[in-house]
Amino acid sequence: MTTPVRIELQEYGKPITRQAKDIDLRALVEANKHWKRMLGLSVDPIRIKDLGNGFVKLRAEAVTGIVRIGDTDIEIAPKFLNVANGSWQAVLWRILTVVEGGHVDDNLTTAHHLDSLSMPDLLAEIFIASYAKGAARGLPRGYQVEQATDSTLRGSLDISRLAEWMARPWELPYVTDILTDDTALARLLRWTAECLATTVKSPGRAQAIREIASGLAHVGRQPPHLLDAQRITLGVQHQGLEAARIVGLLVLEGAGVHHAIGDHALPGFLWDSDKIYEKYVYWLCQRAASHCGKRVNKSTTEFGEIICGVGTKLKTVPDVVFRNSKGVPVAVTDAKYKRFGSRPKSSDTYQVLTAGHVLGCQRVSLTYPVSSKRNPTVWRVSSALGGDDIELTALPLNLMELTRPEGPKVLIDTICAWLDNELFPQYSEH
Repeated sequence: MTTPVRIELQEYGKPITRQAKDIDLRALVEANKHWKRMLGLSVDPIRIKDLGNGFVKLRAEAVTGIVRIGDTDIEIAPKFLNVANGSWQAVLWRILTVVEGGHVDDNLTTAHHLDSLSMPDLLAEIFIASYAKGAARGLPRGYQVEQATDSTLRGSLDISRLAEWMARPWELPYVTDILTDDTALARLLRWTAECLATTVKSPGRAQAIREIASGLAHVGRQPPHLLDAQRITLGVQHQGLEAARIVGLLVLEGAGVHHAIGDHALPGFLWDSDKIYEKYVYWLCQRAASHCGKRVNKSTTEFGEIICGVGTKLKTVPDVVFRNSKGVPVAVTDAKYKRFGSRPKSSDTYQVLTAGHVLGCQRVSLTYPVSSKRNPTVWRVSSALGGDDIELTALPLNLMELTRPEGPKVLIDTICAWLDNELFPQYSEH
């Protein structure tokens, strides 16, 4: 199998120039349409500019991950990660294993292990481990409707075939439910195994995946429809298969129209970077709140009383609201997937200050992703109307900490320090 050519891009980074003949541009255009629709983007994830003379310029926007175009792998690092040391995939996967469900074994998410794996290889590793764990008790079985005829009624009389019965009254047409191994989950797992076996780089891993596919040869090769696959639920005794199910969904979502014609070359795995970051910040805040004896939620808060004219109440939806043990709001933060300069953008400032004012929280923050250590910046915002001051913090989260096993704890501790007013205790009025 030919080793795919790698093109490395960074989200919103400098464009890369390549010879047009080295890239299947028609397939790249189709992949752009697919991912733009799948992720609900307003722009193509990979911008293509024809430079003439047989050269094109490529630039990635709003996504992170990997997409395969023919024999070319286009890898897109998030804008908030340092790509110089080559460990951005390790960091991204530590984030994704949380955002995509958190069902991945911690043994698979240490940085030294991830650095040596491509994304398809890591998915295969997760899939193999989950299948070995979850299939030990056998796969879940389900009921399937079967139409048949017999001299004995083995279910319900099939009234839709009464004409057949009239012509051959000694054969009873019936409909019955039979217990089968050929379930939507089993078909999803078989198809996923066959897909991954063609894309992983490790021969040993490919062999392990092929053995799983071979063990599922008795079920259908066609995967379930994406909507049916998303409805699959696992009982308590089969929770070990949850990670394999998630991998299967990722592969099915990424396959687009290709799986319909039996092509097992994966178009890739792309994620909306903004949503990934927002979900990860929420996860960090949940853990931080638990450590500090608080809890978090995200909900719409209506405010403002109409005193004249026609309209509805105003609304604000902060990403995270911290509440104390009595349920009283004590702090608010918003995840901003932006580069932080010397001060936040005005619209972001107004948004979080409004939430703090409406909810009665004197401590509010904006969290920014960074790739190196940076101290927070804190502003005291006074009210000219005689209200209490609000403390606004630009809170940088160094996500490159995730290259270390203790990385998540470091980020959680950063949020805890902000919550407990320990970032700059010398300025605390308490």
